[in-house]
Amino acid sequence: MDFLPESILSLIQDNPTIQQLTSSSIVFHVNNARTTYLDPYISHLKTTYLDPYIVQPLATMLASSMPDLVSVLILALVLIISLKVLDYARRVVMFWITLALRLIWWGFILGAIWYAYTAGLEKTGRDLGWLYGVVKGFAEKFQDGFEGGQRSSSATGGWGGYASGREFQVPMGRG
Repeated sequence: MDFLPESILSLIQDNPTIQQLTSSSIVFHVNNARTTYLDPYISHLKTTYLDPYIVQPLATMLASSMPDLVSVLILALVLIISLKVLDYARRVVMFWITLALRLIWWGFILGAIWYAYTAGLEKTGRDLGWLYGVVKGFAEKFQDGFEGGQRSSSATGGWGGYASGREFQVPMGRG
């Protein structure tokens, strides 16, 4: 952390909260967060929704020797309505996600058209060649592995023609 002055760095390191976080293990913090936040929330959900609406009606229905036909029909109706509501919620979420992805896609397409219009076809072609070279070089490095199998960049022409510029040169007209 060379970019912080020494006084601020020592102040941060002397903070009791930072010292406690660095001295204890991550397992302790995860267990503490679980007991502090997650367990009370789950017990609240269980006592508020699960027990009165699902567990107790099922327990009384199963405890009786002859389940009441009306209670079985009501439970089936509640199950069907719950599934319909969940299906509706899924459809709404998927609509918004699809809408956002379509807006991003069409924004990208319109942005590319605008760029080609303002920069010109020659510069757009050179930029696409450069981008192709970078992507091809990244794919080659990824395929060869980052650790072993290193090839020399002079044998392959650099990053897919980016370093040498041989593959994507646009011939200039005679003026």
